[in-house]
Amino acid sequence: AAATGSPPRPAWCCKIVVQAEMLHPDFPIVSKILGDSNANIEHLRSQHACQVALRGRGSGQQEADGQELQEPMFLWIASDNVQNGKAALEMSQDLLGSVYEEHQAWCTQHGLPNQMKSGPLVVENPEG
Repeated sequence: AAATGSPPRPAWCCKIVVQAEMLHPDFPIVSKILGDSNANIEHLRSQHACQVALRGRGSGQQEADGQELQEPMFLWIASDNVQNGKAALEMSQDLLGSVYEEHQAWCTQHGLPNQMKSGPLVVENPEG
């Protein structure tokens, strides 16, 4: 039976805080995460049958109120299947690892310091 009102909370969800503010502001973080024509996000969605969105400050993703969510940029993953969600999380962490490596190379190429000292911050089943 279809639920009425607000959508039910998925069985599993996760926020991966990108830590974009530690990356150089000229580095194209959003396009690197999303991929050409959203290819990276679509691949995650189709491979693991889950919801994936880049949200938060600087993401370009507008919420229901027409504004970006005023918290640090993060990848949101939600799934009705815990295993699918965790597989998408693993793939997302690989993607972000590649993006951070690209950022390191980009900084070196441009003679800039790399402020990135750690990887993404993962919060499974966050409140709210």
